Amino acid sequence: MKKPSFLRVATLSFVWFGLPMLPQPSVAQIYPPGTFSMDGIPVFCGQLPTVLDSSIPDAAMNNGQAILINPAVVGTFPTELKLWAYAHECGHAIVGANEIGADCWAVVTGKHQGWFPPQAFGYLIQLFQNNPGNINHPPGPVRIQAMMQCYQQN
Repeated sequence: MKKPSFLRVATLSFVWFGLPMLPQPSVAQIYPPGTFSMDGIPVFCGQLPTVLDSSIPDAAMNNGQAILINPAVVGTFPTELKLWAYAHECGHAIVGANEIGADCWAVVTGKHQGWFPPQAFGYLIQLFQNNPGNINHPPGPVRIQAMMQCYQQN
């Protein structure tokens, strides 16, 4: 696997070690920037801390002050999806509330850093194929199509 490059504004940094799951805290745990890892792969998003909180109503969120991860959900994902979820939320720090923009930022970052190969789209398809979307998120098939197009063009 190719070594990752580093992005300036918001970045994901990766070193392969191989821990199986995210820790599952009983209360929210805060990790300062540069101190959190997913499956042994250090990740960070600029100066935003990472917060593990099983009570958030989604797999992951960006509240503008931190990347929030629900370890009960994200911990069940394959590594590529864990990293994609983190990158998607980090993408919101770059593109704002635009879900398609954050999706695109995540897959292109993963492509350029070497942790999201084309075959990882199979995981996204499984995750989103039956997702109807909501007021904030387009339907899953729309998101998948947009991510594939973005990935191919960048």
